Amino acid sequence: MAVAQQLKSLSHHISYVSGISAVVARRQSCSRIIMYHGVTANQADLFADQLSYLTQNFRVVSFTDMLEQIREHGSPAPGDIVLTFDDGLRNNFSVVYPLLRKFNAAATFFVCPGLINFEKWLWNHEARCRLQTLDPERLKELSSRLSAPAHTVEGFIAWMKTLPFQERRRVEELLAFATQRFIPSTEQHSAYDVMSWDELRSLDPELVTIGSHTFTHPILTTLQDDQLEFELRESRRQLEEKLDRPVPYFCYPNGALDSRVHTAVQKEYAAAVSTESGTVGRNQTPDQHRLPRIPAAHTTALLAWRLHRPGA
Repeated sequence: MAVAQQLKSLSHHISYVSGISAVVARRQSCSRIIMYHGVTANQADLFADQLSYLTQNFRVVSFTDMLEQIREHGSPAPGDIVLTFDDGLRNNFSVVYPLLRKFNAAATFFVCPGLINFEKWLWNHEARCRLQTLDPERLKELSSRLSAPAHTVEGFIAWMKTLPFQERRRVEELLAFATQRFIPSTEQHSAYDVMSWDELRSLDPELVTIGSHTFTHPILTTLQDDQLEFELRESRRQLEEKLDRPVPYFCYPNGALDSRVHTAVQKEYAAAVSTESGTVGRNQTPDQHRLPRIPAAHTTALLAWRLHRPGA
C-alpha cells in the first residue's frame, strides 16, 4: 500500500511539474469550485503556492461571475476557477485574505453569524478537541455511557452528526462536563477561532463575497422544519443587516442535504455549494443549488491533479 501511494504521489508530481495536469484540465469543458476550510499560518506558503499555480494557469473568478456565465450561456466558462472557504474561521482573515489580495484572486467566505455573536467554535471542532483529551479507556467509557456505536474520536463525531439537534446538544453538554479541564491551545485557537464582525466588515467586497453557512452550523437533515427555516433565514438576515451587503449564496454544513433541505435552500438563496466532488457544467446545465466542488489538497501537485480528476 505504501509503495502504491508513493507511485501515485510521484505521478501527481510529474504531471504537475511538467505542466500536463494544467493542459489536461484546461482542455476539459468545465469550470471548478475549490473547497477550502482553514489555512493556518504554517500552511501559508503552501496556500500561496497553490494560488500562484491557479492564477498562472486558469482564470480565478468570483462566484457571482460564474453564476452569471451559467445564466447567460447555460454553462460556465471552461477553465474558470472559483475559490470558496467554509466556516468563517479567523485564519481566513489573517492568512488567506492577505494572499488573496496579493494575487488579486476573488473568493467566497461562508460564515455562521450565530457563532460570531458568541465567539464560539463550530460544535464539531470543539467536540473533536475535547474528545482528543480523553485517553482510550475514558473515551470508551463515555461512548458506552452515551450508547455511541464507536469508541474512536472520529467515529464519535460521525455518530454525533446523525443525532437530532436537541440530542446532539445534550451530548455536547455531557462531553463538556467530562472534559472540564479542557483549555484550547494556541494552535487550536489559530485553527478554530472564528472571524469577528469587524474583521468581516473590513473585507473588500470587490474581492471577497460573503455567503451563509447557516446560523450555527447544524446538520440540516437532523432539524425540524421550524429549526431549518430559522437556520437559513436568520443567518442571511443577520449577515445582511450587520455587513450591509447582499448574501445570496449558501453552503450546506457537512454537505448534508436531502430533498426537503434542498427545497428550503432554493426558496431562500440564489445558489448553493455542496461537498459533492466534481466539476461544474461539464456536458450539462448544473443544479445551481447543489454545485459540486473539488476539495483542497495538502500539496499543489495533488490539487493540480484533482482539477482534472476530482475524485483523486
